[in-house]
Amino acid sequence: FLPEFDKCMETEQHHPHHQYSVGEHILHSMEQVGPNKVLRLAMLLHDMAKPLCLTLDDQGKTHFHGHAEKGEELSRKILRRLKFDNDTVSRVCCLVRYHDYGNGVEPSMIKIRRLVNKIGEQAFPDLFEVKEADILAQSLYQRQEKLQRLEGWRRCYEEMCEKNQCVTLRHLAITGADLIALGMKPGPGLGEMLQTLLEVVIEHPENNTKETLLEQVRKVLANEEK
Repeated sequence: FLPEFDKCMETEQHHPHHQYSVGEHILHSMEQVGPNKVLRLAMLLHDMAKPLCLTLDDQGKTHFHGHAEKGEELSRKILRRLKFDNDTVSRVCCLVRYHDYGNGVEPSMIKIRRLVNKIGEQAFPDLFEVKEADILAQSLYQRQEKLQRLEGWRRCYEEMCEKNQCVTLRHLAITGADLIALGMKPGPGLGEMLQTLLEVVIEHPENNTKETLLEQVRKVLANEEK
């Protein structure tokens, strides 16, 4: 019922970051998360597309470029075949797509806000468990550095939550109704303006006040009238 996994067991990983075949790595990673359906499925599927993306470099090292994006597509196909519900499919596929996202990038507050905006508030907390399980199922090469970087991301995320910083339109201090009250007409332009304001707030969270954002909108509208 899962022939894709057979291919993973047959796919070796010749790289300093790994010590197991793809399939063995998957099994070890599943042992690192608790008995949670979404997390277990995410670990089962996170590297399932690696056999489809396998390349060898001149030194004989294996690479699997694009396996996360391909894995999202393959995971959706597998989960549909196995009759999982839409919510489970959506949550698992999101974790598969982003399980490697941000690896090797030093954490910062602005980067964490951008990441949560991109990945989504619901999925983001689970991503920490997925990433940690992935690391613990790899080789010891740079393991401590990877875990320390992940902990840095976790601290940034916790600080973002404590400060209630805005990363989605849901938390933006103004709404479409506020823009209409200023004279904007309903339509695509309204959504584009809200998205522009959100990007400003992600860069500068202190600007997420109704007065500040409305003043920015007034300036934009005034320039358009000139």
